[in-house]
Parts: sequence; C-alpha cells; structure tokens
Amino acid sequence: MNMRKLVRRAAMTAAAVAIAGTALAATSAPANAMAPEWYRCYIGGHGWMWCMDV
Repeated sequence: MNMRKLVRRAAMTAAAVAIAGTALAATSAPANAMAPEWYRCYIGGHGWMWCMDV
C-alpha cells in the first residue's frame, strides 16, 4: 500500500468519526421546548378553537 492510499484512508476515517460525533451531539442535546400555553388556531371543519402543543 502506498503512502497516498494511507493518507486518504486516514482522512476518510477522520471525516467519518467527525460526522458520527456531530450526529451524536445533535441527537443527545436537550430539546429547547417552550412552556405549554394556549393559543388560537383554526381547525378545518370545526372553526376557531383554543389549542396547546404538548
């Protein structure tokens, strides 16, 4: 195996580790959830109602 292949393989491995680390950090971070509160929303067939995202 020549040096160019070794360098390329090392670069690809480092990139894969970086992508996996970023994905793990993004999925394990806590959600920025808002406090539940009521708001006006329109539901087709029912009209205007009070809704809450839970």
